[in-house]
Formats: sequence, structure tokens, C-alpha cells
Amino acid sequence: MRIADTHLAELRKHGFTIVKNFLREDELVRALGAFHQYYPSEQELHATPSRYGGLFDDPDSLQSEFPFASSAGAGASYLNHISTHPAILSAVKRYLVQEDIRLSQAAVWAKYAGVGNYEQGLHFDYQGNTLVVPRDDGDYQQINLILYYTDVTEGLGPTAVVSKAKTKSLPLWPPFKTRQKHPELYKIEQKVVVPAGSLLMFTMSTLHRATAMTAEEGARYSHHLVYRSGRHDFQGYHQWSKLGENADLEGFVTSAMPEQRHALGFPPPGDEYWTPATLKAVKLRYPGMDVGPYRAKK
Repeated sequence: MRIADTHLAELRKHGFTIVKNFLREDELVRALGAFHQYYPSEQELHATPSRYGGLFDDPDSLQSEFPFASSAGAGASYLNHISTHPAILSAVKRYLVQEDIRLSQAAVWAKYAGVGNYEQGLHFDYQGNTLVVPRDDGDYQQINLILYYTDVTEGLGPTAVVSKAKTKSLPLWPPFKTRQKHPELYKIEQKVVVPAGSLLMFTMSTLHRATAMTAEEGARYSHHLVYRSGRHDFQGYHQWSKLGENADLEGFVTSAMPEQRHALGFPPPGDEYWTPATLKAVKLRYPGMDVGPYRAKK
């Protein structure tokens, strides 16, 4: 089990957990290949800066969101499968004690040393994911995940987190805790320095921040995810049905496993939605999809 129960216990106690070397070597190599269909390596960036002028002009916008495009290059769509990795789905279900979960956000992000200022103040992430405030129990929780595709050193902008065990009396509002008003929080933050392929999990009520890249060279590539329960639609950044006409999403739905589709809001096997008529029509919409798992068992 890649994400052990001890990791989830730590997540409950401290509001974050670190899973070192979450990805197998072959998965990491393949994911990096997919990542570079979107963003250049550091060597390419500095060797031909005129080709990547936009990266220097607006480095804070170096994010691309799910669904990841097969049209971006061979293998780029593999990032869709990493976004719905079976081990991640399993861990979120176990943590929320809920089989019905949703992926509500997925994006990849490139940061390059010497390109932009990435320093942030400590904050909670919930403002863009709910109109209310986080509830810290049961399946009301939302889980953030950051998967690192490169080694993260002290100089390459490690994520900083603060244990919830030390912030229990801190109000959720306002969500930003400045260094000027809360210097004590910055003294107890922990920086996530990890090898490539590692995973950080944290909650919406966990203080965290991006730190500055102080190294003279290097790059940090990361994959950011948010999961929630399927029972609480007042939460969540995206509802993927709005992209129902997107060819890249169509391709992923066709190739995905049932539990991956379900994480996007697709009706699971056994749902009352499935009838002979809907099976036939869905097969027409996704000709390459195996609808066998959705047929009622006799």
C-alpha cells in the first residue's frame, strides 16, 4: 500500500503527511515525459529563451489544467491517469470513509530558478474551493495533494506547512496569516524537502505556503490535485461536465477505468442511471469505451 494507514493517521493529527517516493521509477519517467510536452527543461529554457519568452513575462501563470491534452504531444494524456491514480483514489476514500469521491481540481506547474518570485504568505486554500469555510470532520473535508516530479531542495522553493496540532485556536478567517501579524507561525513551519516522485497531502484547514526559489539554477515541476466527497456539491473547484465537449476529456473518459470516471462524476456501475437505453447512447457517444462494467448483472 503506497499511502499507508500511518500516513492517513498523520494527516488527521497534523493536517499534512509526506509520502516519499510515492511514484515508481517508471511512472516518474513517464510523467516527466508528459510534463515536458507542456514545459521545457531548464536547459531548453535558458538555451533558447526567445522561444519561451512568455515564461519570462508571466512566470506565475505556468500552470496547465486537467484534462491534459493528447494534442500537446505523445504521452501528455498520461497526466490524466496520474491525476486519478488508483493509490490516490484509495487513500482519499479511506481518509473520508467514503466511496463516492470527486476530483475537483488538477493542474501541473513549472517553476524555474531565477524566473519570478514565488514567495507566499501562510494561508488556507479554501477560498477557491467553497463559499463557506472548511469543516474538519468526516467527508466534509477536502484533500489537497502535491506530487513533485523533481527533487525539491531548500533552494528550489519547497512548500512550507504548519501542523494543525499547533494552530487549533487559530480562526479560519481571514485565510491569509501574514508574517507581520503572525511571526510565530513562520518559526514553526516545516519545509517539504523531498526526492522526485514524492507526495504531499494536506487539508483545506492546513496553513501552508510556497517559498522563494533561492537557488541559482534548477527547476521544480509539480502536479496539484484536490479531492472531495461526492456528497457535498457546495464544495469543489470544478465540475467536469462543463467540459463535456472537450476532445481531451472525451479521450480520457474512453480510456479510463470505471473508478477513474467516477472520480469525475461519471455514474458508477450499479447506479440506477444505467438502463439499456442509456448504455446504448453512451456507447455511441464514446465508441471506444468498454461499457461492459455498467451492464446490469443477471
